Amino acid sequence: MRVEQLKVKNFRGIKHLEWNLMEQSICCLIGVGDSAKTTVLDAVEAALSPRWMTFNESDFHHANTAEGIEVEVTIGELSRALLSDGRFGLYLRGLSQGGQLNDEPEDADEPVLTVRLSVDATMEPVWSLVCDRYPVPRVLSNRDRAMFCLVRLAGDEARHLTWAQGSVLSKMTEANDETAQMLAHAYRSARQSANLSSIPELAQAAASAETAARALGAYVNQNYGPDLELGRGGFSSGSIALHDGSVPLRLAGLGTRRLATLAVQRSAINEGAIVLVDELEQGLEPHRVLGAMAQLKKWQKEAEKTQLAKGQILMTTHSDVVLAELPPPSLFIVSRSPTAITDIKHASSSGDVSRVLKGAPRALFARRILLCEGATELGLMLGIREHYPDQHDGVPIEQLGAAIIDGGGSAGPPLALALRALGYQVGLFRDSDRKLEAHFVTKLKSQGVRVIEYGGDLNTERAVFLSASNDQVDGLLDLVAGFVSEPTLNDHLAKEFPEVDTSESFNDWGLVSDHAEFRKRMSDLAAAKSWLKNAERGRAISFLVTKIVACAPAAPLGVCLNSVEQWLYGDA
Repeated sequence: MRVEQLKVKNFRGIKHLEWNLMEQSICCLIGVGDSAKTTVLDAVEAALSPRWMTFNESDFHHANTAEGIEVEVTIGELSRALLSDGRFGLYLRGLSQGGQLNDEPEDADEPVLTVRLSVDATMEPVWSLVCDRYPVPRVLSNRDRAMFCLVRLAGDEARHLTWAQGSVLSKMTEANDETAQMLAHAYRSARQSANLSSIPELAQAAASAETAARALGAYVNQNYGPDLELGRGGFSSGSIALHDGSVPLRLAGLGTRRLATLAVQRSAINEGAIVLVDELEQGLEPHRVLGAMAQLKKWQKEAEKTQLAKGQILMTTHSDVVLAELPPPSLFIVSRSPTAITDIKHASSSGDVSRVLKGAPRALFARRILLCEGATELGLMLGIREHYPDQHDGVPIEQLGAAIIDGGGSAGPPLALALRALGYQVGLFRDSDRKLEAHFVTKLKSQGVRVIEYGGDLNTERAVFLSASNDQVDGLLDLVAGFVSEPTLNDHLAKEFPEVDTSESFNDWGLVSDHAEFRKRMSDLAAAKSWLKNAERGRAISFLVTKIVACAPAAPLGVCLNSVEQWLYGDA
């Protein structure tokens, strides 16, 4: 199964939402805090979960029960059981390749079903299948909704690690009279001796859960098996719990407990599960996040090879490790307007952002992104931003939701436009020695991308050397000697400036010619010999550049970098 479209009205923090999931088998939602990411998962769960959901005023938008809750989930990649069930056939709709829903399916359309959850002021939820061909919706029972194979990794992990009523483990073993008789016998003899592993269905469920849990990266110390965990409530099916050796699994660490719960739920579904995961990274080290992501994708590939429904993973994250593992089409950006209109944008819809996704994924969690034209500018800004808190009451730019990334040279302008289309505030910091193409100038301005340059056809090297004092030029040369070695620097200088003794202080060069002319030639030499052409070197000179700006704020370097600082702090 796969969610193809989602519509939400008046549910918690969402006044209105329409989301086309673009037929993605993995959909990862990111966005700033309180943008309703988790509420989106809650809406899908409320519509498709076989559990009876209770509602109260707080579930209505602004607690206004006069406007009812409505959630519509259109599901594709239908299982064979759903397609062959005569009760649902009359409500099949068609989904075109362009994402158009047709109540009268056309030949090329994918068959889909639309589930609607409605809740009015009575707080009584109604689940139904809808199709405009039939004016009367078909009401769905909890058993009907179970056929949509929804799995939610949420806060009730401990319940699914026991055979309590309603747990996934109980559903994996419930439909067998012999099992029920053996359980009844186990209840009677529990205080004497209970060999629950001798009950085939319990042992098989535990083994399936262990296999899936190991694959996801859960730590398994011995072997999973059923055992008793007696408490004050007396003996019941809830006293039979999944154990790792002799230790109840509910006592494992948060990460292992979450992965084990996901494994148990996944093992109970044979075909095409829709898996909802809120913040997969909770309780997991980065390597286990990578392992879990890899296994979830592997399960989908295995299903595809055997021509079974792949299913779908809908998830949220605040982890750059998770983002780095995503294929670019799987990323969606969530935003919410002041009027609670929620918008979910497909990250690949307006341009290629894979450079950011793979190279600087953490920046996608920011509100404001500064693209630096090249490695020198990136390193320079990463170093300078370390000094910003001293001038801003100890507040770093990251606290305000700002990030600095490599724009990739000529890839910078289209990347800036793609990020702006996704709702980010975007700045582009670049040299002025190569003019922007006219169409980019127009587009960047019209879309609200702030372009910050030195002006005067200056590149970074020339802007730095022209603004530096004589002593600061000597300081820069000392740093360059550390980058390229002192003999190499001396060789460069001697060939470029044969008319002076380059071993002398730069102050003394003025006895031969004008310092300004020397600065221009030296900046050209720096660019030609790549003295500063990587992020590490740019960062190394940042402390001295900060001093240069402080001494000459009206110079092109000072004006440009001060503008960058103001933009990062939201003052311009």
